[in-house]
Amino acid sequence: MPPKKKAAAKKGKAAAKPAYLTDEEHCAPFGLFANDIVTTPLGISCTVLGVKYAGSVEDRENARVWVRYPNGREAPIENPAEYVFGNGYVRGDGNEMLRREAARVAEEARRVLAAKIKADREAAAKEAAIKAEEAAKEAKKKAKAEAKRLKEEAEAAAEAEAAAAGG
Repeated sequence: MPPKKKAAAKKGKAAAKPAYLTDEEHCAPFGLFANDIVTTPLGISCTVLGVKYAGSVEDRENARVWVRYPNGREAPIENPAEYVFGNGYVRGDGNEMLRREAARVAEEARRVLAAKIKADREAAAKEAAIKAEEAAKEAKKKAKAEAKRLKEEAEAAAEAEAAAAGG
């Protein structure tokens, strides 16, 4: 079967745009910044990812703030800066962000501890296997020595019997 031909690379392909723009110049008009916590009108707390533009970056009217909901979905929200009262999007205070960071740090510490415990258990199991292998080798040496001793005793007894019978 002949080898497959590789697809030719397209020339002049533009570099991929960043998924979300998180710079202050892009986020400031919305009053939200990347990693802020926002409570939606339904009371769901979500994390701000950044700003996406429908067209070019200069087209500020088509910019949208994107958030990630607790279930992992990402979606745009209305511009909170356009509605002074009544739209229901509320930027979380510092306490919410501190709680989220504390929970993230605690989860990371739990993962590190779990990995350390797993590594310690693996090391202990490996050490126990090495000790068991050494014990088996030592038992094998003792068994060989005992077999050799019994063989020599049997040969000595056979020689003594032969000498007594012949003598």
